[in-house]
Amino acid sequence: MWTLVALLLAFVHVAFAAGYLYLIWYHKYWDKRGVYTAKPLTLFGSYPGLFHGATNFIGDMSKIYNKYKGKHRAVGVFLTRQPQILVLDPALAHEVLVEKFSDFRDTITSSYVVHSQDYDKYVCRNPFFSAGDAWKKRRTDVGTGLTANKLKQAYAIWEQSGHQLLDYMQRHIKTKDNVIETRDLCYRYTAQAIGDFIWGIDAGSLSGGVDEISQLQQTSAAWAFNAFQNMPTFNRTSIAPIMRRLLRMRFFTQQTDDFYLQLTRDAAQMRQAGSGAARNDYLAHLLQLQQQKGASIDDMVGYALTVLMDGFETSAAVLYHLLYTVNGACGVFANISQYYVFFCNQLGEYQEEQSKLRAEILNALAADKNITYEQLNALPYLDQCVNESMRLTSVIGFFIRICIRPTTIDLGNGKELKVEPGVSMAIPTYQLHHDDSYYPDPNAFRPERFDNGAASEFNKRGCLLPFGDGPRICVGMRVGLLNVKMAVFQILSQYKVEQTSKLEYSSDSGMGIFLNGDVNLKYTKL
Repeated sequence: MWTLVALLLAFVHVAFAAGYLYLIWYHKYWDKRGVYTAKPLTLFGSYPGLFHGATNFIGDMSKIYNKYKGKHRAVGVFLTRQPQILVLDPALAHEVLVEKFSDFRDTITSSYVVHSQDYDKYVCRNPFFSAGDAWKKRRTDVGTGLTANKLKQAYAIWEQSGHQLLDYMQRHIKTKDNVIETRDLCYRYTAQAIGDFIWGIDAGSLSGGVDEISQLQQTSAAWAFNAFQNMPTFNRTSIAPIMRRLLRMRFFTQQTDDFYLQLTRDAAQMRQAGSGAARNDYLAHLLQLQQQKGASIDDMVGYALTVLMDGFETSAAVLYHLLYTVNGACGVFANISQYYVFFCNQLGEYQEEQSKLRAEILNALAADKNITYEQLNALPYLDQCVNESMRLTSVIGFFIRICIRPTTIDLGNGKELKVEPGVSMAIPTYQLHHDDSYYPDPNAFRPERFDNGAASEFNKRGCLLPFGDGPRICVGMRVGLLNVKMAVFQILSQYKVEQTSKLEYSSDSGMGIFLNGDVNLKYTKL
């Protein structure tokens, strides 16, 4: 009896010791290479927020960034037990994303789907989740349907969606009141616009009844939420990547896969039968890929969902944050242990900015009450407001690149680091966007920061990265901007927008910090 107890206790101690050694095995990795190390906060690495709710990934990254910025160009950290370099110098971020792209070509997300090629087949066809030559091909296939010229040809879709947005708002105000939950409003708009652009359908999200949720909007919201919320789970499994295969982990559910497969198949069959044959939309591009490059139906669905991710989810997030922010001042309480929590202090402080933006919009409409694709994209103050909102919001709060071949980076002070293949480089977008070294009073909404083409200069310096940079810059950037600009243009041409309540930025999407709670805004007809 006692012998058995002793054996069990010995086994427990050995198992505990083995687990402990496994978790800390690499914790001297950076010390051995002469890199200053931000000591791991727990046995699980530098980002304990991945494992419990007291903090989150962005908050943990902020704590390290704020402690070491200005002292080092980069520091060694650990994503669970895996060695990682956290970039602190925006010039180094630019170097990794642009100048040394061929050395840091792949993303950490591409490593998350290696195990699931046979069953999570649509996420694996998304360039964001692809690596190597497969990424290059998919990027080309997706991107050639999203050029400026292609969007110009499809511009009528956004004009119509903008008018449907105003019609829905008018019906809402008439049947209910002029306080509209704007997160839902923005998802309705992007579902309508992107459903029409990708599949040539009326999504019903704006044309249906007030508060009626269309199937496309409902499915797409659940699909995007599931994908973003799975990101922390995949980050956690870096501690034992084999878990992904054992648990058959996936980003997209089988239910949504089946929905989008049927939608794409039906839309393609209708188009081939002659319905909407003259349309210059993304479905036309997908059918062209099928005819000229032999794209399969699975390729077509995967590419469609790539555009949906940028055109539905992230566009809506930027849009409702912009409509909220342009009407109230934001202050920051930098308590990392409780996330980065923001409160709006004084409603209406940014009404001056809203009035200035509206004046630009109304002036552009003065001629014939319409605006062309070129004119919309040439409105300077609208562009400044969108850039400032993207900086403040930082929908994608970080980028992680994987070293694919031996290379060297300059750590400053005459020190160089030989980076080994497999080591990841974390670019802290959210922190760079909120650093007062680059943006004085960083939590204030100041569109004039980007006057006279300054956005391009900030981007070259590596401290403005809403879409990333380099060859892997967001493939849906143009369609996302078109979504946002058209909606802001239409709304502010007709309505004054005011906040009705204070909200905090504490909702972790898995990729960044978002407004928490209902975004109830008051829309007063001009």
